[in-house]
Amino acid sequence: IAINCSEIDILVSQLLRKLKRQQDKKSQGNTEEKNFQKRRIVCGAHEALKYAQTGKVRMVIHAKNLDEKNVRASSNFHSLQRICPINEIPLVEAMTKKELSRIVNKFPYVSVIGVINYEGFESEFDEVVREWRSSDSFRNFHIDQSSILP
Repeated sequence: IAINCSEIDILVSQLLRKLKRQQDKKSQGNTEEKNFQKRRIVCGAHEALKYAQTGKVRMVIHAKNLDEKNVRASSNFHSLQRICPINEIPLVEAMTKKELSRIVNKFPYVSVIGVINYEGFESEFDEVVREWRSSDSFRNFHIDQSSILP
């Protein structure tokens, strides 16, 4: 985690580490368990968008240093920016691409992570959402809906 971490970065990091550990634990089990395991997180703007369109994603986390030059990824991200408020999915801005990719063990970088199933980690999830609601990320997310801003 970076030296200048905010509270939301720490909370997101803890939540993602727990979800990733749980997902990896399930995938190491016997073959019957593997077949019925639920994915907890998906990596990448395209995957997160796919799950957001079907209504299965519960939260989208994106990096602060998201690369706008990558046209395909940025178009998926802009679609996520449109879909998330409509479906009331939190779009949390936290950490950097490098930090996100280290947490989920993906190489080279991960800009967007979708949280699908947070079963067993409800308190951590709620804490992230609570912190997000008081952040600049939330204000930017609802800039066009001033009636819900504090």
